Amino acid sequence: MKRAQLIQRVRTVERMQSAVAASDAEATRARLSGVAERTRSLAEHYAQRSGDMVAADLRSGKAMSDQLQKLSELSERQAEEAELLSQTRREDFAQSDMRLRKAAEGTRDLAKLVIAGIENG
Repeated sequence: MKRAQLIQRVRTVERMQSAVAASDAEATRARLSGVAERTRSLAEHYAQRSGDMVAADLRSGKAMSDQLQKLSELSERQAEEAELLSQTRREDFAQSDMRLRKAAEGTRDLAKLVIAGIENG
C-alpha cells in the first residue's frame, strides 16, 4: 500500500512539473510570436518609407529593412520552434496526468483489496 501511495505522490509531482513546463513553453511561444509580429511590422514600415527618403536615407533604410526582414524570419522560426516545444510539453502533461489517474486508480483498487482481505480474513 505504501508503495502505491509513493507511486501516486511521484506521479503527482511529475504532473505538476509537466504543467509548469507546458506553461513556460506556452509563455515563450507567445512572447516569441509577439516579437516576430512586431519585427514584421517594423520591417513593413521601413519598406514603405522608401518613397519618402533621399539617396543616403534610402541606402540606410534599405539596409535596415533587409536586417529587419532577416530578424523577422528568425523570430518566426523561433516562434514556430517554441510552438512545437509547447505542443510537446502539453502532450507530456497529458501523459503525466493519465499516469497520475492510473496511479490513483491503482491505489484505490489496492485499498479495496486490502479492505476485502481484512473483512474476509
